[in-house]
Amino acid sequence: MRAPLLFLSTCVLALGIGASARVTHGAPTDIDVTGDVVGNTIIAGVTFNSDSTTTESRCTWNTTVISDSKYEPYSFIVRNGITYRWYVRTCAPAVAGQPYALTFHWIPVIAESTLAEQAAAHSWSTLPVPFVNTAPPAQRALVKLPMWWWVTSSSWRTVSTTAWIPTPRGIVTVTVTAKPNVLLVNPGDEEAANNGKFTCSGPGKAWRESDGDDAKSSCMYTYAHSSSRKVWNASVAIRWSVSWKSNLGKSGTLPSVTTTRRITVVVGEIQALVTE
Repeated sequence: MRAPLLFLSTCVLALGIGASARVTHGAPTDIDVTGDVVGNTIIAGVTFNSDSTTTESRCTWNTTVISDSKYEPYSFIVRNGITYRWYVRTCAPAVAGQPYALTFHWIPVIAESTLAEQAAAHSWSTLPVPFVNTAPPAQRALVKLPMWWWVTSSSWRTVSTTAWIPTPRGIVTVTVTAKPNVLLVNPGDEEAANNGKFTCSGPGKAWRESDGDDAKSSCMYTYAHSSSRKVWNASVAIRWSVSWKSNLGKSGTLPSVTTTRRITVVVGEIQALVTE
């Protein structure tokens, strides 16, 4: 299940840079818990309606109070155990001659490891469910004929998600990378121990007609018995190893995750016809 994003903020006002503004440092009354996701980049802590991929290149972030012992405490709030800091976002106009835009946001003060967890929470929805092929086809498997299993290259690929957040030191980015690590095959063989489950270190090799029936694959399984006019419930899963790295040089790992495809298999047997 996809975890909720932690990036909480509220946008209080937007105005031209020449306009006067009165900023009240109080507890936000409208906190958005979704964050903003554009492609595979999470704009942490802030929700925008525009395409922030292009907009952010024109924007800068600054804390509203940098070092003032009298007013700095008012730049922080604590909500549900999470500390937030008050930031101003200044964006140059897309069209020359237009005013600059200022918006104010409560941004959570979180560790890079927490930012990585939030990027990972989004990346789970982008991991591909394996597209499975077998030879012979799953509906025409045969007893004692090795079945090859493999997944497509579009399934077996590296997936990355980046999250970033403003801090007093500047923008901190964290990139989470999920790499396919092992293929988990469950042939669903009810006649075998543990349903005949086995693992493959790679995506498996695609069978070609030129390989013939005697070629071998490092990812294959041989059914010893027919499915007796019923289907067997098989599955193929990719286990992903997950790591993260920030632009400040910190890095780490996160728990592995799997994506699974379920298929049905029908195993028949060739009946010999003996004549005199």
